[in-house]
Amino acid sequence: MSVKERDKWGAILAKWVPFFIITCTFLGIVLGSILVYFFQGEFPYEVLAGGLVGTSILVIFEAIRQKRKKDRLPEIDERIAKNVSRLFAYASHISLAILFIILGIFTLLGYESIPIYYLWIIFFSYIWVGAIGVFFIKRR
Repeated sequence: MSVKERDKWGAILAKWVPFFIITCTFLGIVLGSILVYFFQGEFPYEVLAGGLVGTSILVIFEAIRQKRKKDRLPEIDERIAKNVSRLFAYASHISLAILFIILGIFTLLGYESIPIYYLWIIFFSYIWVGAIGVFFIKRR
């Protein structure tokens, strides 16, 4: 692939990849709603409506962002991508370590089962810390 072809495809991908991600997110919402319908027998219209509103807002936001962008600078470079990758590697390992420590503590205390609520707290805190970390890494 020549440099001209790479520049051409790079510009096309930079423009359409966010829309592809938003479309895949909406397809995931639709698939999740269909699975809930098959397993529980009730179709969650509110989830589908919220997903449609959310993806519409994201499409509008992305269209405005692309219209306002004048330069051809990429959002991130190799250094930032490497730092984000390292952040997620560290965050996932630390989250697993915390999970195993908590599992060990619960076992030593004599619990036979762990409330799923605590696992959700660990899971969402991992996502929260990762998102905030990426925000700071991209701004640096």
